[in-house]
This record gives sequence, structure tokens and C-alpha cells, in this order.
Amino acid sequence: MARYFMNLNDLGEDTAWLLVQQARGIPDAKAPTDFMAERTAALLFSREALLERLCVTAAVRQMSGSVIYQGIGPWQQDLEGNYQRELLCQFGYFVDCLYLYGLPASSWAEAHWDVITFPVVNAGSPDGHPVHVLADVACMLRYSRDSLKDVTIGWTGCANGTLFSLVEGLRFFPYRLRVALPPLIDRAPLQQAAEFHGVHIDFVNTPEEAVEGVNFVFAGCRGGLDKDTLPQWRISETLMSRAASNAHLLLGATPVDTVQVEKAVLCSPASLLLLQAENRLRVHKRVLHWLFDENEQAINLI
Repeated sequence: MARYFMNLNDLGEDTAWLLVQQARGIPDAKAPTDFMAERTAALLFSREALLERLCVTAAVRQMSGSVIYQGIGPWQQDLEGNYQRELLCQFGYFVDCLYLYGLPASSWAEAHWDVITFPVVNAGSPDGHPVHVLADVACMLRYSRDSLKDVTIGWTGCANGTLFSLVEGLRFFPYRLRVALPPLIDRAPLQQAAEFHGVHIDFVNTPEEAVEGVNFVFAGCRGGLDKDTLPQWRISETLMSRAASNAHLLLGATPVDTVQVEKAVLCSPASLLLLQAENRLRVHKRVLHWLFDENEQAINLI
């Protein structure tokens, strides 16, 4: 059976750490290789996400592979239902791996993995963004002396797939997570996720409480905020000053989807925006190696 990567649990702790360290060890993130030569990756996106599309495409193309992109549109309900089995069986005839974006990872929990003969990757969903979290862990390790033991993350803004994967990541990575959600956003889904994974989240009420003394500030999603409430969640120099003296900023969503970040902060040395992009490219490449290496080994045993 082909490997698939829908959430961090599909990797397990040892593999999650291994992929992060391997990604960090790539000498040049954009260096060309031939690992994906003669292989084709299909990208099925239920909504446009330019940066995710660019990152996955760059990873595959720089490894000499080919990419086919398809926006899902009205097919989405079929992909989440009984059509999964028939559609994915036929996909395997044409492509070598499949990236999904925008479809809830939970809707694939009962997918017919036994008949899927090619790797499937969650490139981002409302309830999980595992590649982003592995890349962000790589960023944090770089600025925390290669250890997350004493690291505290402060998330400010609405929840999205990245936050859900940060919660899941608490199982494997020893950071602490403090979360401030806007008043109208329900905490229950995150609390349920924490209970399911057997981890703990510190919930607070304001951005100031979320970032107080933390090592890394995450700009969360702006969904659920309007023009009147959005400024209250802006990440400013004043807000960043409440974090640890050497704290860094990471974006928990694309720049257009996060809470507002002042230009002075986004363009400062504290911002890890470009490092996040680089590490996502690195992680996607290492994930492809992990996905295909086992498949090749299985083929060699036949």
C-alpha cells in the first residue's frame, strides 16, 4: 500500500523529527535533482492558493518531475463522498502522486487507502496543515539552539489548519502553545483536538496575553474578524515588545489571510517570512523522498 501524508500522525514522532532534520540539512533548497524524473504529481485544489501551488510545483519541478494542476470547484462534494474510491483508482493510471488542498483532512480518514496505489499528500486543509508545521519547526530550531524544550509559541488570531497541526505537533515536539482567539471564535474544536491528541493548550483572551514573554509569535488567520475588530489584533512593534527580547514572527497563513502585521515588524530581522518559504520547499522535497522510498523498496521485494 502506498504511503500517504494527511496529518502528522501519519508520520509518527521519529519520522517527523527525521524529516525536519533532513530538510534542514539540504545544502541548497533550490538545488536541482532527478529524484522525480519521469514522475508526475497532480494538484487538486478546492480553492486557489497561489503560494501553496508555487511551492509544491517548485519542489516537484526542481526534482525533474512534472505537475498537473486542477481546481476542483463543483466536484468537491464528490471527492469527499463515495466517489473517492472510483476517482482515485483511475488517477493512479495517469499520475504518480496526488496533492490535495482545501479539502478537510478528516473527510479522508475513511478513504479507501487499500486501493490507492500512489502517494497522497495534504497540502493544506481547514483542519490540518502538516507541511507548514514541519517547516515552522525547522525555523524555530534554527533560532532556539536546536532545541524546542524551552520554547513557547504565542498564537494570536483565528484558527486554521496550521493551528490545528500545531496542536497535533505538541505530541511530538516539546514546545508550549498559548492561543488567543477573538471573542466570537469558538474554542471547542481546538479543545476537542487537544483532548483527542492528549496535549495541553493555554488559552488566553487577548493578543497581549498570548505574546507575553514568548519566543515565537504566530500571526493567525483573520477570518472571523471585521474592519472594526481587525485593528485590535494587529501585530505591531508595541505588541512584539511584550515577547521575549529575541522573539521572532511567523505567519500562520498567507500574508493576505493573516491578522494585520505592521510593515515595520514584517520587514524587521524578527520576521521569518522568507525562511518559512524556504523551509516549506525543503520539507516538501523530503516528504517526496519519504513517500516514494518505501514504495520503491516494496517494489524491489516483489
